[in-house]
Amino acid sequence: MAKHHKKKHENERKEEKNLKNENASSNENEELLKENEELKQKLDEALRAYARCENDKKILKKEADALVDYAYEKFAKDLLPVVDSLELAIIHAKEIDNKEEAFDKLVEGVELTLKKMLDTFKNHGIEPVEHEEFNPEYHQAIQHVQSEEHDEGEIVDIYQKGYKLKNKLLRPSMVTINKK
Repeated sequence: MAKHHKKKHENERKEEKNLKNENASSNENEELLKENEELKQKLDEALRAYARCENDKKILKKEADALVDYAYEKFAKDLLPVVDSLELAIIHAKEIDNKEEAFDKLVEGVELTLKKMLDTFKNHGIEPVEHEEFNPEYHQAIQHVQSEEHDEGEIVDIYQKGYKLKNKLLRPSMVTINKK
């Protein structure tokens, strides 16, 4: 009987051990399931945050595009009086029978229109390049000439004015410079 009792005791220990192992395994599974659920939640939060960032980027781009469009719209509206002046100058010049007088009036109208245009440019930060002395950052030398009246490297003639937008070069001036 002692053998039987010993074997029974061993079987009970094995069962306890199996139960402990099953409990440990069950606890591990529960912990893994819990960790898995937490990871899923964190992934979901991260994906939502990413989606919010993407939406914010789209909104910011749309707003930036709208601001650029607004700037163009403002500039275009400021140019409309210039167009009106040119159209009026042409209409009035055609109405004058005396061609010499028509020419003089047309020139006067174009000069006034140019002034309006340059004022509009100035209001938007567009200004002509200065031509006091040659500067390769703002001037493009398209020809060299010899002139006794000018110093070496000095601007002799301006073929086309250059313009800057808030100190950023839009177009360089095309100039002739003196080369002795």
